[in-house]
Amino acid sequence: MAVMCCMTMILPVTAAAAEKTVSVPVSVKLTGTRPYPAETYQIVLQANGANNPMPDGTVGDEFTLNITGESKEPSMINMNYHKVGIYEYTIYQLAGTNKQCTYDKSVYTLKVTISNNADYTDFEANVALRKDNDVNEPVGQKLGGAEFVNRYPVAIPDSPKTGDESSPMLYAVLICASMAVMVGLFLTRKRDQAEE
Repeated sequence: MAVMCCMTMILPVTAAAAEKTVSVPVSVKLTGTRPYPAETYQIVLQANGANNPMPDGTVGDEFTLNITGESKEPSMINMNYHKVGIYEYTIYQLAGTNKQCTYDKSVYTLKVTISNNADYTDFEANVALRKDNDVNEPVGQKLGGAEFVNRYPVAIPDSPKTGDESSPMLYAVLICASMAVMVGLFLTRKRDQAEE
């Protein structure tokens, strides 16, 4: 009996020493003509609880992930958990300063449930990421990552200049002036011939 009591006390201590890392993929996609230089987008992870584990670099209850340009590969938000519990977060994008861009206003809810495994030697994590108020996503669908789609207008390139764009009036004045000079030379020559 004493051995059983000791085992019961040891197992939770072993689990408490464990650590579980959860990584959440975040990406930014762009449509339209991409700005140059590339814009930096700010994705915010906000803790919905006072004791929620947060990534390194967190200020207060918010962590800001900066993504420059379109994501070729998702960026990861990493959090380390040291005890069992249910932890909730909100993920959203701060609007940028480019007036031509329509910034994605999507809001994601992240729920991380940390529990002990069957033999209390490690943690297990159940991660549920859902997009709030999205008519395109079925209600309650779990997502593999948070994606923000920012929309820029499509720039229409200037059409190449073909043909002559000079004024026809200029040509008419030049022709009249040339004819006046020719008539003047012709009359001067005739007069010189008549005097000889």
